[in-house]
Amino acid sequence: MLLPDKCSIKDKQGDRPNPPSYIVSIMHDSGEYMVGVVCEGHKGNMERRLNKMQESSKLPKGAIKFVQLRPVGTDCVANHTDNLTE
Repeated sequence: MLLPDKCSIKDKQGDRPNPPSYIVSIMHDSGEYMVGVVCEGHKGNMERRLNKMQESSKLPKGAIKFVQLRPVGTDCVANHTDNLTE
């Protein structure tokens, strides 16, 4: 799954160019639901927004979970045809 390349928080200036640091999800009785990605600087803002949305029943109530993103490098995603045999 491809993740957005910038923070999900938008402000008066529009999209923020900050790369995401966390995947944000809500743990609910029926499962876990991803709601966005957020940079380190907007983690608190995201948590406050999600709490307000849960209070107004716009999102299911449950624990808000922040999972830190870790860079991973692999060659298996690239299109390398030089290693194929006929």
